[in-house]
Amino acid sequence: MVFLKDRIPTIEDTGMAGLGRRAELARSWMFEASFPLWSENGVADGGGFWESLDLQGRPLENPVSRVRVQARQVFVFALAAVMGWQPKRSLELVRTGLRTLHQACRREDGLYGRTVDLNSRELSDDRADLYDSAFVLLAHAWALRAGAGAVALTGGMALSMAIDQRLRCLENRGRYFERLPTIGRVEQNPHMHLLEASLAWHEAARDQRSLLRSQELVALMESRFVDRKLSGLREIFAEDWGPHEDDRFEAGHQYEWVWLLHEHARICGGPVSSAAALLYRKARELTLPNGRLYLSHTLQGDIREPVHRCWGLTEALKAQLALVCSGNTDSITVANEIFDRLWADHIQGAVSGGWLDRLDASGTPVSNDMPASTGYHIYLAISELLRAEKVVKG
Repeated sequence: MVFLKDRIPTIEDTGMAGLGRRAELARSWMFEASFPLWSENGVADGGGFWESLDLQGRPLENPVSRVRVQARQVFVFALAAVMGWQPKRSLELVRTGLRTLHQACRREDGLYGRTVDLNSRELSDDRADLYDSAFVLLAHAWALRAGAGAVALTGGMALSMAIDQRLRCLENRGRYFERLPTIGRVEQNPHMHLLEASLAWHEAARDQRSLLRSQELVALMESRFVDRKLSGLREIFAEDWGPHEDDRFEAGHQYEWVWLLHEHARICGGPVSSAAALLYRKARELTLPNGRLYLSHTLQGDIREPVHRCWGLTEALKAQLALVCSGNTDSITVANEIFDRLWADHIQGAVSGGWLDRLDASGTPVSNDMPASTGYHIYLAISELLRAEKVVKG
């Protein structure tokens, strides 16, 4: 299971050859080190997945976990199965994760709560949550693609219906309540992940309702979440769409929407939303010359949270790869540079198969553990890297 550090090459190529070498490196790390680590140390004895490992790769056996982590780990092993890593073992973990979601995380109304106690197999926070429910829908989509069969299909269809029946805001097309009871504000982030899950569910199950939902969510983003005067994606609004004290810019989310808008165009067969170019410019504006991203900025552009998180770079990489897949070969060089920053900052210095999730403003690692939730971001970015390589090669 050890991925030897001296096998990591110094990649100097900046063009297509460099993209291929980086894809090969990333796939080897994922297959030889990361999937083995998390399939062994990240799985709880009684079922489900640990919230995090320590920096040496040992499980931190806290029984309370976020439901989104359970869902993301189902996605991770479904992706592993689809990519061909130990398909039997991967599918076994997918089915184990689905059982945990269905038996311990699902509410009577078909929605999913926020946190679960893996010992008692009960929700420790049973408030319905759009963000967590969206990730559970994403997990079902990929479980279906991986071969989980009827349990994934029926579970995903029931959840998709519950989201529309219980969380949809009838007064505002495309708007969903973030939580029940409602929280008195509007957050773009859960809507973004509902779009991601809706696209994945449509692609896996050919569900037309999810396709319509995705179109409504894109329209909501274009009309509400994007501020044309400030040329960027805003995060938090008052219930009446007025200003909110927690509003901000997050460079990582600007990039994430760029990728999602390209995914929407790919899956739906239409043009890429014009908002993608605007968000890409804002994201690049908020990116430091060394390629790092601060977690958030004020709407005036001042640094709000001087922390560098791994997920921001994975979203930057996905956005750049979306441009590569759309025919912008000039983006290959930037994609290579982003990959190198991601690798140097968050993977190369970590235990074999793991990651350093958080750096301070100077670039010094400050993580106390390895959150399992980060794997969703890294593995998805690597799968997009492998896809982009194939697209460019033709």
